[in-house]
Amino acid sequence: MSPTFPRLRFSRFGLPEQVIALEQTYLPKPQSHQLLLQMRYAPINPSDLIPIYGQYAHRIALPQVPGYEGIGVVVDPRGQPTGRRALTVRGNGSWQTFITLDQDRVIWLPDDIDDVSAAQIYINPLTCWVLLTQWLPLEVGDILLINGGGSAISLLFCQVAALLGIKLAVVVRNTAHRQALLNAGAWRVLPGDLLQQYSLQQLTGHAARAAIDCVGGEEGLHLARSVSAKGDFVALGLLSNQQVDWQYIAQQLRLRTSLFHLRKWNAQATPAQWQAAFQQLFHLLRRGQLELRPPAAIYPLRHYKLALQHAAASKTQGKVFFTPE
Repeated sequence: MSPTFPRLRFSRFGLPEQVIALEQTYLPKPQSHQLLLQMRYAPINPSDLIPIYGQYAHRIALPQVPGYEGIGVVVDPRGQPTGRRALTVRGNGSWQTFITLDQDRVIWLPDDIDDVSAAQIYINPLTCWVLLTQWLPLEVGDILLINGGGSAISLLFCQVAALLGIKLAVVVRNTAHRQALLNAGAWRVLPGDLLQQYSLQQLTGHAARAAIDCVGGEEGLHLARSVSAKGDFVALGLLSNQQVDWQYIAQQLRLRTSLFHLRKWNAQATPAQWQAAFQQLFHLLRRGQLELRPPAAIYPLRHYKLALQHAAASKTQGKVFFTPE
């Protein structure tokens, strides 16, 4: 009898710990244009959980294996590892033992990049790089304002902005994050309640050229009011689960508005742009100019409930990872 391997899958929408199930499945058979990879590591990201809750139900075909990023090693048709590593992004779900991946979008992993760094280089680092180098028309010396300063991606924004010569002002709910953000390269760290009362111009003498909103709702509006007219306002996240008043931001504040989804950039990026972005991130990792947190914990797939609970803990520093066994 052929051996089976564990994977996680959900067949209905709801709370991840309630709808995800551990299954056993056979070794996949890749098509002629695909590679077969054996997973090594896959992190748990907030963006991995959003479709499980059903927020993208209109474009999610059930059942589905979760997980948008990770690292694996190419295996031969019998499932034997070849030793060549690749990112498992844009595959068919990374929370499983084996994954099939189209060859035209494969990102091969250089020998000097470690597994755990590579496994988390897609969702957050690529988002930061694309937003700051391609999406927003920012120049050296421009001021960029972001909120959600306690999130993992904020530290990456600090690092990338500093490398590009962009002055990054970060809005936080908890000032305990202040020193870590400054150490990562932030220009200013501002308490959120202060931005409710005063604009960035009043606080620092400078208006922002652009803003990236990770929260939405009223906090997003406070952010927008600190951007100079004809500047850019980008919605990246919705931590408050409330939309901003788009009409007010566009018409009253006269800002250019956009909604950033990494998957949409992926769809329009050429293969050369796709490869170049990752090679640049590998270069920054190699030179120590981009630092990623070590894993908070690594769990085998069979302990997925413990992993999900750990990832949801508010004090977790670093990502929680899955490994097949």
